[in-house]
Amino acid sequence: MNSNNGISFLLGAALGGVAIYFALKHQDEIIDKIHELEENLNIDHNGLIDNAKGKLDQLTSSLQSTIGRYTHSDDTAEKADEIAAITEELNRLRAEVQALKA
Repeated sequence: MNSNNGISFLLGAALGGVAIYFALKHQDEIIDKIHELEENLNIDHNGLIDNAKGKLDQLTSSLQSTIGRYTHSDDTAEKADEIAAITEELNRLRAEVQALKA
């Protein structure tokens, strides 16, 4: 049993040595790949904020046009449906903005 432990130890040490040699030999390539991955995973916060501003502008223009229709329309059922749709859109946009802040 001692010979099996000794062989396992030598095999582990050899594999560890090869891994360390490979890591040291290709250290620059590994670091470059890590930096490349970091850049690819980097989220553009300014782009997200611009996207949120664009959605808010769309909502504002939609709200303004809906208000214009309300002032010229007498159908209260239609008004209630449009108000509910706008409220739902506002709640969705608030949730997106909160997610962007997090």
